[in-house]
Amino acid sequence: MEDQATMSSTNQILLFLLSSSYCYYLVAKMRRGISRFIFIIPVLYFFFSLPWNFSSSFLRGIFAFFITWIASFKLLLFCFCKGPLVTCRSLVDFVAITAFPVKIRDHHDLPSPSMDSETLLKLAGNVLLQLQLNSFAGQCDATQFTNFLYGTSVFIWFHTMLASDSSPVRFMPRYELVSLFNRPYLATSLQDFWGRRWNRMSSYILRVSVYEPTRETLAGLIGSGRARVVAIITTLVVSGIMHEVILYYITCGRRPTWEVTWFFILHGLFMGLEVAFRARYWSPLPVFISVPLTVGFTVITSCWLLVLPVWRNATNKCE
Repeated sequence: MEDQATMSSTNQILLFLLSSSYCYYLVAKMRRGISRFIFIIPVLYFFFSLPWNFSSSFLRGIFAFFITWIASFKLLLFCFCKGPLVTCRSLVDFVAITAFPVKIRDHHDLPSPSMDSETLLKLAGNVLLQLQLNSFAGQCDATQFTNFLYGTSVFIWFHTMLASDSSPVRFMPRYELVSLFNRPYLATSLQDFWGRRWNRMSSYILRVSVYEPTRETLAGLIGSGRARVVAIITTLVVSGIMHEVILYYITCGRRPTWEVTWFFILHGLFMGLEVAFRARYWSPLPVFISVPLTVGFTVITSCWLLVLPVWRNATNKCE
């Protein structure tokens, strides 16, 4: 069984490299727009089928986020000569930026190759804690508690591998890590939380692929102010659908309840109200009021519409 799993993983890596090579050497030669999109359809199909090749819900969730969602949207932007892939000058750049949350580093901003002892201990401790959680979750019989342990493990993985001071990417002089989180517990509004502090990579991808085209298209029809509100809500709806797709993989293809989508629709509506009321009536609230309101609203709605669906439905191994 282990040999089969290793062989399957190796095959998926090779297919990913072949798909990236196909896009870099062939699709890039096509005329941008619909022509490129038609040629990347087989690659998108592979990206959407990739998570099913992993038995662990942890791995299905990771690949669903980074490949099925983010990498697919990067390729869609690439079809129209937008997004981070247009800056690639080699196949290695193309593969790295497609698969990982990195961008090409400016030559004058090279990292220090050293790691202090405190950072090294933090990295080692996080890795050991994650391994212990995975091991304990694999032996646990209580499904919901197991899901909680795997969810905690995912959080630690993101914190360990993608934190700016401990990520292995820090020691790769060619690339710069795209910081995913920027102290979200200090957000002063929902716009601040989603736009600048939480999952900044997906925020950037959604802004370039959904928000800006929607706003530019509607501005001449309904006015810039209304177009901005509609673009915000549309962006959050798309984000909700993609999170629902990730949950679909994690729950082994169970029928969606759409609670996750409603979470993002709710936040999109409130963000639209923020924009409308702030433009007409509101002056900025004091930080000691706006931060607890924003964080409290986010935590309560997250527990209600995000945590509970995963708690009820997530399954580590598909039958």
